[in-house]
Amino acid sequence: MKWIVGTLLVLNLAVAGLFMGRSHWPQAASDQHAPMNVDRLSLHSQSAPAPEDVPPPRVEVAEALCVEWRGLNLVEFAQVREQLKALVGQRVMSFTEVPLNTRHWVIFPPLPSPQSATAKLNELTAAGVQDAFVVKDGPWRNAISLGLYANDESARRRVREVEDKGVLGTRVELQPRQGTDFYFVIRSEDPDALKSLGGIKQAYPNSQQSRVACPSL
Repeated sequence: MKWIVGTLLVLNLAVAGLFMGRSHWPQAASDQHAPMNVDRLSLHSQSAPAPEDVPPPRVEVAEALCVEWRGLNLVEFAQVREQLKALVGQRVMSFTEVPLNTRHWVIFPPLPSPQSATAKLNELTAAGVQDAFVVKDGPWRNAISLGLYANDESARRRVREVEDKGVLGTRVELQPRQGTDFYFVIRSEDPDALKSLGGIKQAYPNSQQSRVACPSL
C-alpha cells in the first residue's frame, strides 16, 4: 500500500514540475523569426532602387529629296506646272518655280493701308532716305520699295545705309528679272514620288532632271 502512495506522489510532483516549467520554454521558431522576416521585407522594399525612366523611342524623320527640272520652254513649262499640280494632289510632294535670273529688292514690308504706307514713306523721307516709293498693286501692295539691285552685296549695302538713318525692319527679296526663264525644284520625302517624274519627262526630251541638295526652308 505504501508503494502505491509513493508512486502517486512521484507522479503528482512530475506533473507539477511540468506545468511550472512550461512558462520558461523557448518560443517556437516561427514566433521568433516572424517579426524578423517582416523587418527584412520592409527594408528590402525601402532600399529597392526606383525603376529608371525609359526614354521614348526616337522617331526618325525622313530626309527630304529634291530634283531640279530645267530646259523647258514657256509652253512646256506651263504644261509641266499643271502636271505637277495634279501629282502633288496624289503624293506627298511640293514644288517651287525658280527664276534663272534674279534681282535683289530692298523693301519695307507692306503696311495695312495706303494711308499708313504714305505716312511711313514721309517718315523715311524726313529721316533722309531717298529713292523710295509706295508699291501700288500686286502681292507687295502698300510696301515701300527702296531699290532693285543686281546682287546681294549691293542690296545689303542699301539696307545698312537706311539703318544708319534709323530705319529698321527692311528686308531683301529675290525678284525675277523681266523676261527670265524659270525652272522647277520638286521636293519630297518619298523616293518613289520623285521616280514618277521620269515618266512625265519622256514627253519633254530636251529638258533635264537632276538630283540636287534641297534648299533650306
